[in-house]
Amino acid sequence: MVPWRLNEDVKNVTISNILLKGVCTSRDATAYGSRPVMTQAAERLDVMDTITKFGKRKPILISRPLAVLLVLLFIVALIATGLLVYHFTPHHVIEFANISCSHHVPAARESAVEVRNVSKEQTIANSVDDIPLFNVTEMFTQRSNTNDGDKAENKNLRLPTSVIPISYQIYLLPFVYEGNFTFDGNISILVNVTKPTINITLHADELDVDFNSVQVLKSTGNDTEDVVIREITNDTSRHFLILYLNETLNVNELYTIKIKFTGVLNDLLQGFYRSSYVVNKKKRWIAATQFQPTDARKAFPCFDEPALKATFQINIGRIRTMSTISNMPLMRTSPIEGFGNYVWDHYQESVPMSTYLVAFVVSDLKKVENGSFSVWTRETALKQASFSLKIGPSILKYYEDFFQVKFPLPKIDMVALPDFSTGAMENWGLITYRESVLLYEPGVSTKTNLQSIAIVVAHELAHQWFGNLVTPAWWSDLWLNEGFASYMEYLGADAVCPELKTLDQFVVQELQNVFHLDSLKSSHQISIAVNNSDEINYIFDRISYGKGATIIRMMEHFLTTKVFRRGLTSYLEERKYSSAEQDDLWSALTYQAYEDGIFDGNMTVKEIMDTWTLQTGYPVVTAIRNETALVLKQERFLIGGKSEVKNSTLWWIPVTLKAQYDNILTKIWMKAESELIIDFNRDQNFWLLVNINQTGYYRVNYDVENWQLLIKELNSKTGFKNFDPKNRAQLLDDALNLASAGYLDYDIAMNVTRYLVHEREYVPWKAAFNAFDFLYGIFSHSSQFDKFKEYMLYLLDGLYKEVTFNETPNDATLDIYMRMDMLWRACLLGKLECIQESLKQFNKWQFVINPDKENVISPNLRGIVYCNAIKSGSQNEWDFAWQRYLNTDVGSEKELLMSALGCSREPWILYRYLEWAITEGSGIRKQDSVRVFSAVSSTIVGQHISYSFLKANWNKIKKYMGSSLMLFTGIVRECISTFPSEEELNDIKQFVQSKWDDLSSASRVIQQLIEQGEANLEWKRRNFDKIVKWLSSVRS
Repeated sequence: MVPWRLNEDVKNVTISNILLKGVCTSRDATAYGSRPVMTQAAERLDVMDTITKFGKRKPILISRPLAVLLVLLFIVALIATGLLVYHFTPHHVIEFANISCSHHVPAARESAVEVRNVSKEQTIANSVDDIPLFNVTEMFTQRSNTNDGDKAENKNLRLPTSVIPISYQIYLLPFVYEGNFTFDGNISILVNVTKPTINITLHADELDVDFNSVQVLKSTGNDTEDVVIREITNDTSRHFLILYLNETLNVNELYTIKIKFTGVLNDLLQGFYRSSYVVNKKKRWIAATQFQPTDARKAFPCFDEPALKATFQINIGRIRTMSTISNMPLMRTSPIEGFGNYVWDHYQESVPMSTYLVAFVVSDLKKVENGSFSVWTRETALKQASFSLKIGPSILKYYEDFFQVKFPLPKIDMVALPDFSTGAMENWGLITYRESVLLYEPGVSTKTNLQSIAIVVAHELAHQWFGNLVTPAWWSDLWLNEGFASYMEYLGADAVCPELKTLDQFVVQELQNVFHLDSLKSSHQISIAVNNSDEINYIFDRISYGKGATIIRMMEHFLTTKVFRRGLTSYLEERKYSSAEQDDLWSALTYQAYEDGIFDGNMTVKEIMDTWTLQTGYPVVTAIRNETALVLKQERFLIGGKSEVKNSTLWWIPVTLKAQYDNILTKIWMKAESELIIDFNRDQNFWLLVNINQTGYYRVNYDVENWQLLIKELNSKTGFKNFDPKNRAQLLDDALNLASAGYLDYDIAMNVTRYLVHEREYVPWKAAFNAFDFLYGIFSHSSQFDKFKEYMLYLLDGLYKEVTFNETPNDATLDIYMRMDMLWRACLLGKLECIQESLKQFNKWQFVINPDKENVISPNLRGIVYCNAIKSGSQNEWDFAWQRYLNTDVGSEKELLMSALGCSREPWILYRYLEWAITEGSGIRKQDSVRVFSAVSSTIVGQHISYSFLKANWNKIKKYMGSSLMLFTGIVRECISTFPSEEELNDIKQFVQSKWDDLSSASRVIQQLIEQGEANLEWKRRNFDKIVKWLSSVRS
């Protein structure tokens, strides 16, 4: 899955967000900035105990006629209520083909079945102590330690292993029209018994199960035998539907479970939900699914765990004017008896797969085809599907060749949905997307939109092998899905669009990006125990995606590509249609490494990689030279600097190094040892470079003398070209972050940046921009901003004069990105020519006859122009942009405008914009609410407004987001500043404490935000005056 993320051209107002504002920032959209953010349902937290009070009361006397009248009125009211309920509630009686809905439980069996609803409050007594005010880490720890009831429950959140599914037959009839967003369902599940048991436990959530319809049938030759159900328990807190039986089920015998149920097509973008779009002022409705990780149970009762694979034969009912799509090809269509205008679409049985990969869409969307590959979208947007339809089949073929495993399904449908909580979802054979990451409009969409589509399509197609064909046995190994897809997306995109140079961008888009989150104490290991839906949702973050991708890239380099690919092929062939743990992958790769002579008998991939997946954080390697030797030391890198307590965390580190004038690349292992001394007889007047092309997931520090030699080489007019652009990016990123955390003197780090006056490559500048954004966040909240601004404009001056606003058709991709990033920061720093040009272009657009059809601004520059015009303008500019947002039919253009609308400096406009973001029918879709809060909170003016709005409208926001906990938490994340004053930080902690019951499930996110705020305050106390002094010396 790809969590929602901001594209490069629409994140222009998110300077503060780059600095660890969120944990889902890449793809998704997770974010990527998450990666964004998938939204799944949380457990219900709204059950309250009632209190009955007793005491003396005055009697109330009424006459007999009045009493009779009151009774009659009561009876009339009951009848009227019943008629209204009957009228407005679906009460269809449907004969489901092949699954008889008319087969009711016999009366004798009905009377024997006891139905109980068991809530968390009834079964578990939780005792949560008061949360301390001053320390969120203590909040988190204390919550974990004192919530003994939750601990007890977590042990039982997994399904029993006594019964496993073999196949499902599902009939679903959704009613997709206003006034009746419901669905009727009937399911038949064939199961095998692996252990003797007298009960069957499966998942069901937010479904109205007809308990009298529930049957368990034993297969006896050609016949079936009814197994008596003694009791049915609905454990709502764990989403368990438990069937207690009167007899023990026999091992290795087959049984069939039959259940009828109804549900609601919700508007929360999870489970089986509804969406809509408008054509000629008429609303068109869609029913779609989003099941990952734990929401298939919202659409039908099932064994909703990833390892419990089964085949699925799906049947979807629809009105004749609509169409349906599912994972497999359509077999046939048949009428629904009694519903003249409805038909069943019957789909082929699937290959074995997990419940979270099941998908179906009911809509009037149209498609374009390329062989067995189709792209579905709104009819008016069909022409925008050309690019994704072109690259999809080519990427699929590339993966078949790369993995040497054929794609096993007969077709792939890719669907652009108007409302979708994440960036995209890899449902097997039916991949769903946000419109902005699947549809591309030439002349309107930007180059970064095009790259985003290539990356996201490549990501989701990689999942067809990693995640779909072979699935993690449990969500603790989610990174096997997302880490591999996040690495393969760069290879897949490069295979079909080499001009995008995606592989060159990896170090700045993934590796250096995730470094920031992973340097927090509150980070987490890649492979992490998770127990419930909330915990599962919150590991869809930059660690699972970005760090996962980075250590896989590192592994490919130390194994060699040949061994890596052969090992993956063996792993996929051995585990296909099944589940796996990370040790299964390590075993396959180790075997191949032995076969090809890469490893001796004393090394295993498991021994190496466990230090990267089972430990939190990453190392900084310090290289110190003397006359004859090189001393390498490792320790965990932390944003707060070296810990006074000695940390025993050690990694197996593949060290690569190279000396000046040395054509030999040296490769050595630090084998989980704190120090390594090697012979290294090189001239000490020559510089040393470690971690060539930054293939390893670690930072590098040097002795002062080597830093001076590197700086000297960088600052010579052509000497910097002796380092690959990726290593120049590494030197900038390492130096500034080592200094920020206290490992390196800031004078040295700032001197590294001085060479940028000569730099013209995008990748080093991107690393510099990301690091300087932190300093911008600090200095923009101080009286010394002019010094920082002057130095930055000095570095940018030559680049600005060469690049300017002038585009040419032959501009290379990375040159386009350079212009976009450079102009954005030049305008942000107040460069007059940049702001004036932005205003000029926007004003010219305002006065064209039809601004919706004729936009004179280059697509790649629109984010810069829009934001600066709105920032410098009045309500007139804002209203003009808002109208364009409402009118555009291109999803990526909507996102650009939505982000730019947050640039206004008018407080009342920003308050209104936030209000609209949580108001039904305002024009802002629920999926985009987080984007609006991100846009507003990313400016100095807007940050205070968004936080104030959050506090004042907490209950309204919570109600609007419903059970979409991830969307709600995303808004909270955007509103909390990571550059607070001491007073503001204390206020944030008080606020978090007061809302802890609503936020406890997102405790890690809150920890990270506040840890970042604390670290930034400490940074200012430790480093601010020193940098001001350095900047002053540069001026003089």
